Amino acid sequence: MAAEQHRWSETAAMIALWYATSIVATNTSKSLEMDAAVLTLSQLLIASGCSFLLLRILKLKPYRPMTSREELQTTSLLAFAFMLGFVTLNAALRHMHVSLVMTLRATEPLFTLALSTVVFGNDNGLRRLISLIPVVCGASMSALGSADATVAGAVACAASNACFAARGVLTKLIRARHAADNYSLFLHINVIGALMAGGYVVASGAPIILPDSTPILVVNGVAFWAYLQLSWLVLARVTAVTHSVCNAMRRPVVILAGWLQFGNEITSLNACGIALACGGAALYGHLSRPPPPPPPETLV
Repeated sequence: MAAEQHRWSETAAMIALWYATSIVATNTSKSLEMDAAVLTLSQLLIASGCSFLLLRILKLKPYRPMTSREELQTTSLLAFAFMLGFVTLNAALRHMHVSLVMTLRATEPLFTLALSTVVFGNDNGLRRLISLIPVVCGASMSALGSADATVAGAVACAASNACFAARGVLTKLIRARHAADNYSLFLHINVIGALMAGGYVVASGAPIILPDSTPILVVNGVAFWAYLQLSWLVLARVTAVTHSVCNAMRRPVVILAGWLQFGNEITSLNACGIALACGGAALYGHLSRPPPPPPPETLV
């Protein structure tokens, strides 16, 4: 009993740290006046350095290199979706307040459901689609109730959701086909993603202008790495349903922190929309749980 309580205490501490680093990463991304692609490049470079330090220098976790050309190709595709997802997310934060961006991000399960149905098929697609109605209604209410909503920001959020949906599907494919662990996979997608982001910055001609406060940029990159790595650590300790609910509840916390720091007005329509969107995301996570295994056959 004591060991179980200690484990849950550790898990609760990880979830709290996950939320805290997510708040720091989101709010500093909003406050840094940088081009979205340049900011993403900085985040990926710092995250690559953190993962390299963890795996290759300190050797706190075993490192597993990629073992085949097919794994490299799939991981590169995953890294592209990962990189582009954060470029578009950072672009959305340039156009709109944190509260609206995080509410629109709650519609990601809709994109995931559509993509996973195409790739894997889905036996419970209708039930899950119905559970997403509150998410769509909540996001729409929040956008209608916000004077900060822009077409460019909404398009960037939709593109970000599509990229992160592709990231989820590709991650499932890699884990199914290869013995990729979370730590090594995260290092690979950060390094490859940084190379792609660098190419994107050069090709787009984005101005590489660093902020006045370099420490904030470093804090942003470390928090970016930490909250994504902690998300995987929490997933390894809880069920997929619990993780999905925790992730859904993370967004109201980030929204509240964004409101406290940046002071954007949240109307009653915004608040109802946020509650509907985040609650619907939690419901979707509950309905997305895998079915229980069939009972073992009895020997006659």
